[in-house]
Amino acid sequence: MATDTKSIYEVLPDVLSNIAIDKNIQRSIEEYLVENHKMVRGSFIEIVATPEKVNNLEDQELLVIVNAIHKVTEDDTVSPKIYYTTKDIRTIKDYEFENQSMDVSFPYTISPVIKVTNEDYLTVLSYKEIAALSNQGLLTYNFETQRLAKKTVNKRSGKINRKKDIKNASVNAIMKLMKAGKYDPSTLLFNVLVDGKSRITFDDGELTIHEGSTFNIIDGAHREEAIVRIIEENPDFEGYMNIDLKHYPIEKAQRLLATTNTVNRFDKTLVKFYGGDEYGQEITRYLMNLPVLQDRIEIKTALSKGISITNFAIVSDAIQTIFNPQDTKDKYDVQDVLKRFFEYFIASYQDEFIKNRTETLKTSWLVHHNMFVGFIAIAKKLYDKYGKDFPVDQITNIVNNIDFNRETSGLTEIMGGQGKTNSNKVKVQIREFIEAQVDKLLK
Repeated sequence: MATDTKSIYEVLPDVLSNIAIDKNIQRSIEEYLVENHKMVRGSFIEIVATPEKVNNLEDQELLVIVNAIHKVTEDDTVSPKIYYTTKDIRTIKDYEFENQSMDVSFPYTISPVIKVTNEDYLTVLSYKEIAALSNQGLLTYNFETQRLAKKTVNKRSGKINRKKDIKNASVNAIMKLMKAGKYDPSTLLFNVLVDGKSRITFDDGELTIHEGSTFNIIDGAHREEAIVRIIEENPDFEGYMNIDLKHYPIEKAQRLLATTNTVNRFDKTLVKFYGGDEYGQEITRYLMNLPVLQDRIEIKTALSKGISITNFAIVSDAIQTIFNPQDTKDKYDVQDVLKRFFEYFIASYQDEFIKNRTETLKTSWLVHHNMFVGFIAIAKKLYDKYGKDFPVDQITNIVNNIDFNRETSGLTEIMGGQGKTNSNKVKVQIREFIEAQVDKLLK
């Protein structure tokens, strides 16, 4: 199979030694193998710990692992193309490891279950069951109903990737208590998503989740991860968790998350994103799905470097304050206006906002995350003067004639107060400054 099998066996020990130093890389590679090839959790970690086990792998298993290492690390010394033929590489796309863990699949029946309402149920699951549901991909992590995601940009494709934001310190602390027998059962929050494809049935204390269902963990991802790792280490470890199982649509699941308070406290901006029902928040969620803004408006307060350009709270609060939509007609009007505005605006300043934001930020206030207050103020001024079909070339005409230079702009005095002055006051001052500039330009 391999075109140079000896070479890959020579290269791998050093590669695995480097991987052994970085637990996050280990977990990322294992996650890739679990998700794409159904490898049993713990198997790759075991190979890293005892590299000689590579010699016991079948050729195809080795290729799958080499490919996973290359995909995650982008280390070209283990590029499969060096050691394997194109035909061989194609064959691993659908390869799955033989899974020796507890066998679970849909339809999956849980018993006993207490039915509270048609969408609310209570039960108990053992650690083994929870680990099996997670390991075999039945219980999944839905980024639309979870706290936050870690975002990375693929250096080659520019694609933005998301992965679970798991804090290892929290997981390790939970595991330590579990091993010591000091972790009392708590409640995990699961949801069978109402999406037109998922289906549950309940009969005489038994709840069945049917084929094609989306089964998500809403709250308790750190405890779930601790359980998975515990079972990796000791498949016979005993324990159980209370399960609050919901059958909610996405919006209701998000609201539920926003009101759930656990050890790892929610980011305030995230609570607004999931729990807010103001028109400004609904409009911002709509804008986030526009291609020019997708993954660019952060749902947590801090921005993801090199990816996001502002956050949900800044945009939604500005829309609510500046446009002040009162009903659904206003909401749709504002959506149309801001869609038109941002599709033209972001496309006009791709270099500043997307390609070179970090460098631009050193010299210009244009790309500062709080400046979106000013951009929304510009959109409102254009709407007031021209209506929904405002001339889009006025956007760049206005922006190009406002001084955003950090050394000469009137904004510098305002922005210099950040950290010393209440942030809401700074945003009000940004709005007032930009509105005054636009009024002069639109005379």
